Amino acid sequence: MNVQVSEHKRVTLTATAADHRALTRRLVPAQALYVLGMSVDLTLTGIVGAHLAPTRALATLPFSLIPLVAATTTFALSRWIGRAGYRRVFTAAAAVAVPAGLVSALAVQQHAFWLFCVGTALIGVYQAGAGYYRYAAAESNPTERARAVSTVLAGGLVAALVGPFLATAVGGFTSTPYVMSYVLVALAGGAAAIWNATMPDSLATLAAPKTTTTGGDARPRKVLWCQPSLLLGVGAVALAAVSMTSMMTAGPIAGMSMGHSEGEAAFSVQLHMVGMFAPGFVVARWIGRVGERRIALIGALVLAVAGLSAAVSMDSWAFLAAMFFVGVGWNLASSGGSALVTASYRPAERGRVQPIAELTATTVQVIGAVSAGALATGGGWQGLGIAVAVASVVAATLLAARRAPRQKAGAVSG
Repeated sequence: MNVQVSEHKRVTLTATAADHRALTRRLVPAQALYVLGMSVDLTLTGIVGAHLAPTRALATLPFSLIPLVAATTTFALSRWIGRAGYRRVFTAAAAVAVPAGLVSALAVQQHAFWLFCVGTALIGVYQAGAGYYRYAAAESNPTERARAVSTVLAGGLVAALVGPFLATAVGGFTSTPYVMSYVLVALAGGAAAIWNATMPDSLATLAAPKTTTTGGDARPRKVLWCQPSLLLGVGAVALAAVSMTSMMTAGPIAGMSMGHSEGEAAFSVQLHMVGMFAPGFVVARWIGRVGERRIALIGALVLAVAGLSAAVSMDSWAFLAAMFFVGVGWNLASSGGSALVTASYRPAERGRVQPIAELTATTVQVIGAVSAGALATGGGWQGLGIAVAVASVVAATLLAARRAPRQKAGAVSG
């Protein structure tokens, strides 16, 4: 009899694990469509902003508005997720990309800088919603959180390869360059909204779990935010966000200021995006063996390499290396940090951790994007590299000095 019960439990657990992995796979195309649309903004918004802005100082404002709006909407989306579940929020956030892309396209056509700012700002809502993809994946795979996060992030690789080239290729379809590029943003957002609306019911109800005897009631915020693992995780994600955003925003404009061509600047974005998503295929397989903290530590060290590459030279090799390595470092630090964050709270505590962690990341993104406008020169680029390298070394030291305690799966799954 005991053997039969044991076998039944084993089969049930296997089926449950398969369901969890299937749900993660459903999030991969959603991530890919998000990256496809965002790749247009990553590739062109700085360049288009430089053409449309009344002064060079405002060139990075359109891109800066994306994380700013994401930061101001992430709390509202988190509360909505708690009431309605992930599926409805993911669908609505993706749908906002449709008017965002069309408004941006109209602004480029009419050479209207402030209208262009409105279009890019709306993308921030989509970014805020897509930021919860990795949390949904982690929560649906409580025993394989880090692998689930890495798998979802890896879903953007194909879009990262195709997106920048597609953005520039369709940009020449109209007499005014890049109008069709932003129409592509609308098309990708519409496709993502349709896909997200077909997510399984388990995703719709995932965000509204009931507490059980396993894991207990929700702990106070003071207790939650005194956990070293949570602080390390949020710190790693914040480092990844500010390093990536500042170097990504300043990179194309700084590259042209250093004498590199517009085509080379666009190529640097593609290298950057490959770096952002390609490691996911490897990380997803060995993060469970290496550990979330070590992955975040390696990410911080790679970010330091990116900063040093930017600091030592303005030559093409150093510029491209900095753009590539900051992408790789972002993936590793973000994957490891996100896994540390999700391991530190129970389902009933989600609202006390997720929005604050996301707000922290998007706030430093705003700081990075805004400061990039003043750093989009040769000398500024090198100064930015030094700042990224120093911050990364500090973060790596903290991650190496303190071993974040692992929590049992039951404490997370509730």
